[in-house]
Amino acid sequence: MKQNIFFALFCVSFVSVAQIELNENVQYEGNTQLKISSLGISFTIPPGWMGGVPQGSPVMVLAEASNEITLIVTASEMDEQSVFGELQKQIPIDGGISIAPIGLVKKEGKRWWGNYRVDGVAQEMKGYVEARLGDYGVGVGCIVVALPGALERGKQGASQLLQSLTFSKPVTPATNTKAAGITQPWNEYLKRKSLKYYYTQGDFSDSDFITLCSDGTYARKKRTYSGGVTGTGSLNSTDYGRWQAQGQGDVGTLTLISQDGSQAEFRIEYGQGKKGTGIYMNGSRYYTETTTECY
Repeated sequence: MKQNIFFALFCVSFVSVAQIELNENVQYEGNTQLKISSLGISFTIPPGWMGGVPQGSPVMVLAEASNEITLIVTASEMDEQSVFGELQKQIPIDGGISIAPIGLVKKEGKRWWGNYRVDGVAQEMKGYVEARLGDYGVGVGCIVVALPGALERGKQGASQLLQSLTFSKPVTPATNTKAAGITQPWNEYLKRKSLKYYYTQGDFSDSDFITLCSDGTYARKKRTYSGGVTGTGSLNSTDYGRWQAQGQGDVGTLTLISQDGSQAEFRIEYGQGKKGTGIYMNGSRYYTETTTECY
């Protein structure tokens, strides 16, 4: 759920018409109804808030007049396991700032929420995250970073935005109608991508996060955890190296060459599987988003 904070939001243009397509580099006012057709979602900016999507950013950043709160809105393809896995880990924001959950994230139906610690800031800040999952495998999350006295207003803004959410069947862009949905060679498409795998069953969980940078380097973090009746244990690993990809269209190959000389090779494909339509690596669904962690 592919995380930025405290952008200087300049007025490019003000928009206040009914349900319009969200675009980069446009500043929207409160009560504006927005939609993202490719994800099948629409929502309304809460009254008193304004902001937009900075150019090249994968998230929307909103602020209110007091400048005491930043509200970050993210949306991507997800399932219940991946939403929970994403919210239970440390989430990088920008410029060395990150948030980490305080205790377990709460869940009710397809809604999750929880309080977060804010790290990497000069003054005391508090965090909050709330997320919803729709009927078509798309999750929307709101990350709040605020001064302590303003946190409740931030929570209210996040809840208002998520309560306004409607989900519909995503619309595939006309320029991307090939079966694979990927028109670029894999070595181009995967640049600045974060690939995330999650698996949870009972007291066992497994995750694999791979960040592919445009300079050909990668970082990979794996975590396996078991607890409760199976006995508590955790295995974590971090690996760095260089990546290569071959192929174009439905199927390609991704190779990770570790700094210790070992290699991991994946058959990578875009298509329909048990976890919906998306990217699969060696048969497992990896959720993909543009990353800002490379720079």
